[in-house]
Amino acid sequence: MSWSCGIVGLPNAGKSTLFKALTAIDVPIDSYPFTTIEPNVAVVPLEDPRLKALAELCSSKKVTPPIIRIVDVAGLVKGASRGEGLGNRFLGELRNVDLLLHVVAGYERFDGAGNDPAERAAVVNLELILADLDAVARRRKKIHLQQKSGSKEAAAELLFLDRLEEQLQRGAPARLLPLETGEEEFLSQLFLLTSKKMLYIFNRAENGGPVEPPEELVKLARDERSPLISLCARLEAEIGELPDDEKGLFLKEYGLKESQVKELLQECYHLLDLITFYTVKGEEARAWFIPRGTTALEAAFKVHTDIGRGFINAEVISWDLLIEAGGLTAAREQGAVRTEGRDYPVVDGDVLYIRFRD
Repeated sequence: MSWSCGIVGLPNAGKSTLFKALTAIDVPIDSYPFTTIEPNVAVVPLEDPRLKALAELCSSKKVTPPIIRIVDVAGLVKGASRGEGLGNRFLGELRNVDLLLHVVAGYERFDGAGNDPAERAAVVNLELILADLDAVARRRKKIHLQQKSGSKEAAAELLFLDRLEEQLQRGAPARLLPLETGEEEFLSQLFLLTSKKMLYIFNRAENGGPVEPPEELVKLARDERSPLISLCARLEAEIGELPDDEKGLFLKEYGLKESQVKELLQECYHLLDLITFYTVKGEEARAWFIPRGTTALEAAFKVHTDIGRGFINAEVISWDLLIEAGGLTAAREQGAVRTEGRDYPVVDGDVLYIRFRD
Protein backbone atom coordinates (compact mmCIF):
# COMPACT_ATOMS: atom_id res chain seq x y z
CA MET A 1 0.00 0.00 0.00
CA SER A 2 1.33 3.44 -0.93
CA TRP A 3 0.09 6.64 0.67
CA SER A 4 -1.27 9.27 -1.67
CA CYS A 5 -1.80 13.02 -1.79
CA GLY A 6 -4.20 14.74 -4.18
CA ILE A 7 -3.55 18.28 -5.38
CA VAL A 8 -6.67 20.49 -5.53
CA GLY A 9 -7.30 24.13 -6.31
CA LEU A 10 -8.82 26.52 -8.82
CA PRO A 11 -7.63 26.52 -12.44
CA ASN A 12 -4.26 28.26 -12.77
CA ALA A 13 -3.57 28.15 -9.05
CA GLY A 14 -0.24 26.48 -9.82
CA LYS A 15 -1.25 22.86 -9.17
CA SER A 16 0.55 21.34 -12.14
CA THR A 17 3.60 23.49 -11.44
CA LEU A 18 3.65 22.15 -7.89
CA PHE A 19 3.24 18.61 -9.24
CA LYS A 20 6.28 19.20 -11.44
CA ALA A 21 8.26 20.52 -8.46
CA LEU A 22 7.29 17.54 -6.31
CA THR A 23 7.89 14.87 -8.88
CA ALA A 24 10.47 16.34 -11.28
CA ILE A 25 8.13 15.26 -14.09
CA ASP A 26 7.57 17.72 -16.91
CA VAL A 27 3.85 18.45 -17.19
CA PRO A 28 2.08 21.26 -19.08
CA ILE A 29 2.02 24.47 -17.06
CA ASP A 30 0.74 27.01 -19.58
CA SER A 31 -1.60 29.58 -18.06
CA TYR A 32 -4.88 28.30 -19.42
CA PRO A 33 -7.77 26.77 -17.48
CA PHE A 34 -7.98 22.97 -17.59
CA THR A 35 -4.40 22.49 -18.73
CA THR A 36 -4.58 19.18 -16.86
CA ILE A 37 -6.99 17.06 -18.92
CA GLU A 38 -6.09 13.65 -17.50
CA PRO A 39 -4.91 13.07 -13.93
CA ASN A 40 -1.15 13.28 -13.53
CA VAL A 41 0.10 10.55 -11.20
CA ALA A 42 3.64 10.00 -9.95
CA VAL A 43 5.42 8.19 -7.15
CA VAL A 44 7.78 10.43 -5.18
CA PRO A 45 10.65 9.00 -3.11
CA LEU A 46 11.38 10.82 0.14
CA GLU A 47 14.92 11.54 1.21
CA ASP A 48 15.86 9.54 4.31
CA PRO A 49 19.30 10.12 5.89
CA ARG A 50 18.75 7.17 8.23
CA LEU A 51 18.27 4.80 5.30
CA LYS A 52 21.39 6.17 3.63
CA ALA A 53 23.42 5.54 6.80
CA LEU A 54 22.09 1.98 7.11
CA ALA A 55 22.85 1.25 3.45
CA GLU A 56 26.42 2.48 3.87
CA LEU A 57 26.88 0.40 7.04
CA CYS A 58 25.62 -2.77 5.36
CA SER A 59 27.22 -2.04 1.95
CA SER A 60 23.80 -2.38 0.31
CA LYS A 61 23.92 -2.22 -3.48
CA LYS A 62 20.21 -1.46 -3.71
CA VAL A 63 18.59 1.30 -1.66
CA THR A 64 14.80 1.61 -1.76
CA PRO A 65 13.46 4.82 -0.16
CA PRO A 66 9.93 5.33 1.15
CA ILE A 67 7.44 6.74 -1.35
CA ILE A 68 4.34 8.93 -1.52
CA ARG A 69 1.97 8.91 -4.49
CA ILE A 70 1.04 12.35 -5.87
CA VAL A 71 -2.13 12.89 -7.93
CA ASP A 72 -2.82 16.14 -9.81
CA VAL A 73 -6.28 16.68 -11.28
CA ALA A 74 -7.97 19.43 -13.26
CA GLY A 75 -8.77 22.67 -11.45
CA LEU A 76 -12.10 22.84 -9.69
CA VAL A 77 -14.50 25.64 -10.58
CA LYS A 78 -17.70 26.90 -9.01
CA GLY A 79 -20.31 24.25 -9.76
CA ALA A 80 -17.79 21.37 -9.98
CA SER A 81 -19.94 19.29 -7.61
CA ARG A 82 -22.76 19.58 -10.17
CA GLY A 83 -20.52 18.61 -13.07
CA GLU A 84 -19.36 22.05 -14.18
CA GLY A 85 -15.99 22.02 -15.95
CA LEU A 86 -14.35 18.67 -15.41
CA GLY A 87 -15.53 18.65 -11.81
CA ASN A 88 -17.41 15.46 -11.05
CA ARG A 89 -14.97 13.27 -12.93
CA PHE A 90 -11.98 14.50 -10.95
CA LEU A 91 -13.73 14.73 -7.60
CA GLY A 92 -14.08 10.96 -7.94
CA GLU A 93 -10.33 10.63 -8.44
CA LEU A 94 -9.72 12.51 -5.20
CA ARG A 95 -11.89 10.21 -3.09
CA ASN A 96 -9.13 7.59 -3.23
CA VAL A 97 -6.30 9.75 -1.86
CA ASP A 98 -5.28 10.01 1.80
CA LEU A 99 -4.48 13.73 2.00
CA LEU A 100 -5.47 16.85 0.07
CA LEU A 101 -2.92 19.51 -0.93
CA HIS A 102 -4.97 22.67 -1.50
CA VAL A 103 -3.04 25.12 -3.68
CA VAL A 104 -4.18 28.75 -3.34
CA ALA A 105 -2.80 31.34 -5.75
CA GLY A 106 -1.21 34.32 -4.04
CA TYR A 107 -1.02 36.36 -7.22
CA GLU A 108 -3.59 38.04 -9.43
CA ARG A 109 -5.50 35.62 -11.61
CA PHE A 110 -8.51 36.06 -13.85
CA ASP A 111 -10.25 32.96 -12.63
CA GLY A 112 -13.59 34.47 -11.69
CA ALA A 113 -12.99 33.91 -7.98
CA GLY A 114 -11.61 37.32 -7.08
CA ASN A 115 -8.12 38.15 -5.93
CA ASP A 116 -8.52 37.33 -2.26
CA PRO A 117 -6.75 34.01 -1.49
CA ALA A 118 -9.17 33.13 1.31
CA GLU A 119 -12.14 33.60 -1.02
CA ARG A 120 -10.45 31.41 -3.63
CA ALA A 121 -9.89 28.70 -1.05
CA ALA A 122 -13.52 28.97 0.06
CA VAL A 123 -14.77 28.34 -3.50
CA VAL A 124 -12.93 25.00 -3.65
CA ASN A 125 -13.92 24.04 -0.11
CA LEU A 126 -17.59 24.68 -0.87
CA GLU A 127 -17.46 22.37 -3.90
CA LEU A 128 -15.90 19.63 -1.77
CA ILE A 129 -18.66 20.05 0.83
CA LEU A 130 -21.42 20.01 -1.80
CA ALA A 131 -19.98 16.82 -3.30
CA ASP A 132 -19.95 15.25 0.18
CA LEU A 133 -23.56 16.29 0.84
CA ASP A 134 -24.51 14.45 -2.34
CA ALA A 135 -22.64 11.35 -1.15
CA VAL A 136 -24.40 11.51 2.23
CA ALA A 137 -27.81 11.79 0.52
CA ARG A 138 -27.09 8.69 -1.58
CA ARG A 139 -25.99 6.75 1.48
CA ARG A 140 -29.07 7.84 3.44
CA LYS A 141 -31.35 6.53 0.70
CA LYS A 142 -29.65 3.14 0.83
CA ILE A 143 -29.70 2.91 4.63
CA HIS A 144 -33.41 3.83 4.82
CA LEU A 145 -34.19 0.56 3.04
CA GLN A 146 -32.19 -1.40 5.65
CA GLN A 147 -33.87 0.44 8.52
CA LYS A 148 -37.26 -0.72 7.34
CA SER A 149 -36.15 -4.28 8.06
CA GLY A 150 -35.51 -3.32 11.70
CA SER A 151 -31.71 -3.10 11.56
CA LYS A 152 -30.33 -1.40 14.71
CA GLU A 153 -27.06 -0.66 12.93
CA ALA A 154 -28.94 1.09 10.13
CA ALA A 155 -30.81 3.20 12.68
CA ALA A 156 -27.51 4.17 14.36
CA GLU A 157 -25.97 5.08 11.02
CA LEU A 158 -28.95 7.26 10.09
CA LEU A 159 -28.48 9.22 13.31
CA PHE A 160 -24.83 9.68 12.40
CA LEU A 161 -25.76 10.82 8.89
CA ASP A 162 -28.08 13.42 10.43
CA ARG A 163 -25.21 14.85 12.48
CA LEU A 164 -22.83 14.69 9.52
CA GLU A 165 -25.28 16.42 7.18
CA GLU A 166 -25.82 19.20 9.72
CA GLN A 167 -22.04 19.65 10.00
CA LEU A 168 -21.61 19.94 6.23
CA GLN A 169 -24.57 22.29 5.82
CA ARG A 170 -22.88 24.64 8.28
CA GLY A 171 -19.92 24.73 5.88
CA ALA A 172 -17.70 22.73 8.22
CA PRO A 173 -15.63 19.81 6.90
CA ALA A 174 -16.41 16.26 7.99
CA ARG A 175 -12.94 15.84 9.51
CA LEU A 176 -13.89 18.26 12.31
CA LEU A 177 -17.00 16.31 13.36
CA PRO A 178 -16.51 14.75 16.83
CA LEU A 179 -17.11 11.03 16.43
CA GLU A 180 -18.89 8.80 18.91
CA THR A 181 -18.20 5.09 19.42
CA GLY A 182 -18.66 3.14 16.19
CA GLU A 183 -19.05 6.21 13.99
CA GLU A 184 -15.51 6.11 12.61
CA GLU A 185 -16.48 3.07 10.55
CA PHE A 186 -19.60 4.83 9.26
CA LEU A 187 -17.48 7.80 8.16
CA SER A 188 -14.69 5.76 6.56
CA GLN A 189 -17.03 3.88 4.21
CA LEU A 190 -18.32 7.16 2.75
CA PHE A 191 -14.91 8.22 1.32
CA LEU A 192 -15.80 11.86 1.87
CA LEU A 193 -13.51 14.52 0.45
CA THR A 194 -13.77 16.74 3.53
CA SER A 195 -13.00 13.86 5.89
CA LYS A 196 -9.43 13.84 4.55
CA LYS A 197 -6.74 15.93 6.21
CA MET A 198 -5.83 19.03 4.25
CA LEU A 199 -2.62 20.98 3.83
CA TYR A 200 -2.98 24.51 2.46
CA ILE A 201 -0.25 25.80 0.15
CA PHE A 202 -0.04 29.55 -0.44
CA ASN A 203 1.52 29.72 -3.89
CA ARG A 204 3.23 33.10 -3.96
CA ALA A 205 4.41 34.97 -7.05
CA GLU A 206 7.96 34.40 -8.27
CA ASN A 207 8.71 38.13 -8.35
CA GLY A 208 6.81 40.63 -6.25
CA GLY A 209 3.60 40.08 -4.38
CA PRO A 210 3.16 38.99 -0.75
CA VAL A 211 5.59 36.42 0.61
CA GLU A 212 3.46 35.43 3.59
CA PRO A 213 -0.18 34.36 3.28
CA PRO A 214 -2.81 36.97 4.24
CA GLU A 215 -4.37 36.81 7.68
CA GLU A 216 -7.75 35.73 6.26
CA LEU A 217 -6.19 32.59 4.77
CA VAL A 218 -4.20 31.95 7.94
CA LYS A 219 -7.43 32.15 9.96
CA LEU A 220 -9.27 29.83 7.57
CA ALA A 221 -6.55 27.18 7.91
CA ARG A 222 -6.34 27.67 11.69
CA ASP A 223 -10.10 27.31 12.13
CA GLU A 224 -9.95 24.02 10.22
CA ARG A 225 -6.88 22.89 12.21
CA SER A 226 -5.00 22.52 8.93
CA PRO A 227 -1.36 23.51 8.41
CA LEU A 228 -0.45 26.24 5.92
CA ILE A 229 2.81 26.46 3.96
CA SER A 230 3.98 29.38 1.81
CA LEU A 231 6.14 28.66 -1.24
CA CYS A 232 6.61 29.59 -4.88
CA ALA A 233 5.72 26.54 -6.99
CA ARG A 234 7.33 27.89 -10.16
CA LEU A 235 10.58 28.62 -8.31
CA GLU A 236 10.56 25.14 -6.77
CA ALA A 237 9.98 23.60 -10.21
CA GLU A 238 12.97 25.52 -11.57
CA ILE A 239 15.14 24.30 -8.68
CA GLY A 240 14.16 20.73 -9.48
CA GLU A 241 15.47 21.09 -13.04
CA LEU A 242 18.94 22.25 -11.97
CA PRO A 243 22.00 20.00 -11.59
CA ASP A 244 22.80 19.31 -7.93
CA ASP A 245 25.97 21.43 -8.02
CA GLU A 246 23.96 24.51 -9.12
CA LYS A 247 21.04 24.23 -6.70
CA GLY A 248 22.94 25.70 -3.75
CA LEU A 249 23.77 28.93 -5.56
CA PHE A 250 20.21 29.24 -6.87
CA LEU A 251 18.74 28.78 -3.39
CA LYS A 252 21.16 31.31 -1.92
CA GLU A 253 20.16 33.86 -4.56
CA TYR A 254 16.56 33.62 -3.37
CA GLY A 255 17.47 33.56 0.32
CA LEU A 256 16.53 29.90 0.83
CA LYS A 257 18.50 27.25 2.73
CA GLU A 258 16.89 24.35 0.92
CA SER A 259 14.01 23.49 -1.37
CA GLN A 260 10.68 24.00 0.37
CA VAL A 261 9.37 20.93 -1.44
CA LYS A 262 11.23 18.86 1.16
CA GLU A 263 9.41 20.72 3.92
CA LEU A 264 6.12 20.09 2.13
CA LEU A 265 6.73 16.35 1.80
CA GLN A 266 7.76 16.09 5.45
CA GLU A 267 4.56 17.88 6.44
CA CYS A 268 2.57 15.33 4.41
CA TYR A 269 4.40 12.54 6.27
CA HIS A 270 3.52 14.04 9.66
CA LEU A 271 -0.10 14.78 8.73
CA LEU A 272 -0.63 11.18 7.66
CA ASP A 273 0.78 10.16 11.07
CA LEU A 274 3.23 7.71 9.52
CA ILE A 275 6.35 6.15 10.95
CA THR A 276 9.25 4.45 9.16
CA PHE A 277 10.83 1.08 9.78
CA TYR A 278 13.75 -0.49 7.93
CA THR A 279 14.77 -3.88 6.59
CA VAL A 280 18.25 -4.86 5.49
CA LYS A 281 18.31 -8.13 3.62
CA GLY A 282 20.86 -9.40 1.13
CA GLU A 283 21.93 -6.49 -1.03
CA GLU A 284 18.92 -4.27 -0.33
CA ALA A 285 18.30 -1.68 2.37
CA ARG A 286 14.71 -0.51 2.36
CA ALA A 287 12.48 1.95 4.22
CA TRP A 288 8.80 1.29 4.78
CA PHE A 289 5.97 3.68 5.72
CA ILE A 290 3.37 2.35 8.15
CA PRO A 291 0.68 3.97 10.32
CA ARG A 292 1.67 4.66 13.91
CA GLY A 293 0.64 1.73 16.08
CA THR A 294 1.33 -0.96 13.47
CA THR A 295 2.33 -4.31 14.98
CA ALA A 296 5.34 -6.43 14.01
CA LEU A 297 3.01 -8.95 12.35
CA GLU A 298 1.32 -6.22 10.29
CA ALA A 299 4.75 -4.87 9.32
CA ALA A 300 5.75 -8.37 8.19
CA PHE A 301 2.71 -8.51 5.90
CA LYS A 302 3.75 -5.10 4.55
CA VAL A 303 7.11 -6.57 3.52
CA HIS A 304 5.59 -9.68 1.92
CA THR A 305 2.42 -11.73 2.35
CA ASP A 306 4.38 -14.98 2.76
CA ILE A 307 6.54 -13.40 5.48
CA GLY A 308 3.42 -12.32 7.35
CA ARG A 309 1.80 -15.74 7.07
CA GLY A 310 4.93 -17.51 8.31
CA PHE A 311 5.84 -14.94 10.97
CA ILE A 312 7.70 -16.35 13.98
CA ASN A 313 9.23 -13.27 15.62
CA ALA A 314 11.40 -10.28 14.81
CA GLU A 315 14.80 -9.16 15.96
CA VAL A 316 14.50 -5.42 16.59
CA ILE A 317 17.07 -2.68 17.02
CA SER A 318 16.85 1.08 16.65
CA TRP A 319 18.66 2.31 13.54
CA ASP A 320 21.02 4.57 15.53
CA LEU A 321 22.05 1.78 17.90
CA LEU A 322 22.79 -0.43 14.90
CA ILE A 323 24.98 2.30 13.39
CA GLU A 324 26.71 2.87 16.73
CA ALA A 325 27.42 -0.86 17.14
CA GLY A 326 28.88 -1.07 13.65
CA GLY A 327 26.74 -3.96 12.46
CA LEU A 328 24.19 -6.60 13.48
CA THR A 329 26.70 -9.13 14.82
CA ALA A 330 28.33 -6.57 17.11
CA ALA A 331 24.92 -5.29 18.18
CA ARG A 332 23.87 -8.80 19.20
CA GLU A 333 27.07 -9.25 21.19
CA GLN A 334 26.37 -5.98 23.00
CA GLY A 335 22.81 -7.06 23.83
CA ALA A 336 21.33 -4.19 21.82
CA VAL A 337 19.11 -6.49 19.73
CA ARG A 338 15.89 -7.78 21.28
CA THR A 339 13.37 -10.36 20.11
CA GLU A 340 9.75 -9.25 19.80
CA GLY A 341 6.54 -11.10 19.02
CA ARG A 342 3.67 -10.47 16.66
CA ASP A 343 1.93 -7.85 18.86
CA TYR A 344 4.97 -5.62 19.30
CA PRO A 345 4.08 -2.01 18.25
CA VAL A 346 6.76 -0.96 15.78
CA VAL A 347 8.56 2.27 16.71
CA ASP A 348 9.76 4.89 14.24
CA GLY A 349 13.35 4.10 13.29
CA ASP A 350 13.20 0.38 14.11
CA VAL A 351 15.24 -2.02 11.99
CA LEU A 352 13.43 -5.37 11.75
CA TYR A 353 15.01 -8.72 11.01
CA ILE A 354 11.93 -10.91 10.62
CA ARG A 355 12.08 -14.66 11.19
CA PHE A 356 9.40 -16.65 9.37
CA ARG A 357 8.54 -20.13 8.23
CA ASP A 358 8.80 -20.74 4.50
